[in-house]
Amino acid sequence: MKLPSIRQVCLDAKRAAARFPFVLFCALAGTITALILIESEPERSVGFPIIFAAVLGLPLLTASALFAEKRKWSPGLSLCGQLLGVLLLLGYAFTVPTSFPSEEAAFFMRFGLLAAGLVLLAMIAPYVKKGEPNGFWQYNKALFFRLFITAVFSVVLYGGLAIALAALDNLFGVSIPGKRYGELFALVIGLFAPWYFLAGVPKDLEGLDRNEDYPEGLRIFAQYILLSLVLVYLLILYAYLFKILLQWNWPKGWVSSLILGFSAMFISSLLLLHPIRNRSENAWVRAAGKWLYILLIPLIVVLFLAVTERIGNYGITESRYAGIALGIWLSAQAIYFLFSTSKSIKFTIGSLCLLAFLMSFGPWGMLGVSQRSQVGRLSSLLTKNGVLTEGTVHKEHGEVSQEDAREISSIVAYLNQVHGYDGIRSWFADKLGQDAKPGYARNPAPSEVLDRMGVEFVGSRASGGGMTFSSLETEEAVDISGYDRMLRRQIMTANKGRRFDGDGISYVVGDTLDSMSVVIGNTQTGFDTVRIDIAAFAERLLRDYDNAGSGNAHKMKPESMALAVEQSGQRIKIFFRHLSLSRRDGKTVVHSFTADIAYAVRKQGPHPIACIR
Repeated sequence: MKLPSIRQVCLDAKRAAARFPFVLFCALAGTITALILIESEPERSVGFPIIFAAVLGLPLLTASALFAEKRKWSPGLSLCGQLLGVLLLLGYAFTVPTSFPSEEAAFFMRFGLLAAGLVLLAMIAPYVKKGEPNGFWQYNKALFFRLFITAVFSVVLYGGLAIALAALDNLFGVSIPGKRYGELFALVIGLFAPWYFLAGVPKDLEGLDRNEDYPEGLRIFAQYILLSLVLVYLLILYAYLFKILLQWNWPKGWVSSLILGFSAMFISSLLLLHPIRNRSENAWVRAAGKWLYILLIPLIVVLFLAVTERIGNYGITESRYAGIALGIWLSAQAIYFLFSTSKSIKFTIGSLCLLAFLMSFGPWGMLGVSQRSQVGRLSSLLTKNGVLTEGTVHKEHGEVSQEDAREISSIVAYLNQVHGYDGIRSWFADKLGQDAKPGYARNPAPSEVLDRMGVEFVGSRASGGGMTFSSLETEEAVDISGYDRMLRRQIMTANKGRRFDGDGISYVVGDTLDSMSVVIGNTQTGFDTVRIDIAAFAERLLRDYDNAGSGNAHKMKPESMALAVEQSGQRIKIFFRHLSLSRRDGKTVVHSFTADIAYAVRKQGPHPIACIR
């Protein structure tokens, strides 16, 4: 392969600027804004809307420019199309919050869907009209190869320059602040990468349909690697399908991810082999495609069963909505490619682009439907337990069962993380208001919301069978009356035993973190040893706050995370800030914790050991 000369690189960059001026303006605006934000590190800034709008502007304005170019629009009409795209971006910018990262996850989900939809739009925009299937494939092949090369060059460029900065810092004593590396990354990703990528976008869009070039390496990858993986997944999934039929068990929710992964690989392999499917030596590609779509139909049924079973038990969330939406899309793919005479691969990209846009907004969208479903479940649970009557939450009510408390805690935590409390604010007299102060969450923590409901907060089991507890950060002082001193933020990690020696206190923690031995005293007053059973405390936390089926960690009241011990005439109280644990072979295993340790230096009378939460 002949490497381009410096002159050719400069010419390509100049042509890219002439073809895509609005795209590169977005890249420049986003990069300059990112540099300002990295330098100033503000908590709130209008720069955040500029960056998010600029990121979306890259694929949107690229699609607009290529669509106009392929349609041979006049310069004036093409300019109008670009300006319309700029107006859409400005409208979107007004919806972007000015503070991060306190924004709920729903914003980032919507942004991801819009970005995916716009990228797909750029892939199909020049060839949206019927015909030119080979041109469409060659165009996207060129984009993917250019994207791969751009990614490699960007990584190498950033890595080389970052090492050069580190060399100046370590070898010559030149002070390089850490934020300079972030600014370098913004320059490479924000300016170099899009400019270099755009310089490689095919110029002769009309002539691509006559291009019969097909890389041999691509055929080997699609035929021998992707299709081999497709067959492996197919065997696993059909073995599981037969297991379901034999045991008559409802399919597990995790199988839906496997089915979607299988579908993605199988459709990708057919797309990559599409240009050579009609060659005599590749007749098997058409037959394989037909049979794979036939074999996909039972798996789509399993996908629907697995997702709807979770929806029936726990309501709709974004992941379950996406599972149903993608299942419908896969059904449409199977029907189209089995019965259509044209079998155009544009249908795959175009329909997926439309699906991404439809899921991103509106009352039918992924976020709106999920929020209404979970708020509805919460309303039903609170009404059943007398907490919510006539649209108002009452703290005085009957006892709420542990199972219902788990469900209520899980839903409130989900709303806090993903959507915020807008859907339930009207239930509370104070509208769940909380001053937005630097360093503090804008919304009350889930445990505070449940406290206003008069319901005990129940934590959530983390993924992998583990559970993470964390103490709620508040401005209120921790009550350490009866204790003289405190060790702040002692960090313990499994398989890394720790010993600490301080003023009047020392402690030893083993590799398993199941206990801590604390020695208090000095040579004048003598020494006393206190053994703290952390495993027993963790066992009670798991027993009282276990909430299987949820993967989020939630914050609890500090007193619920406190362990007080009196032994050998000494008093110690541990305030856990973070505690990660799990169940393994019927035993509680502590993986890590961070804690403040309060202790008294005065001698107390002998007391039996006591543990207080």
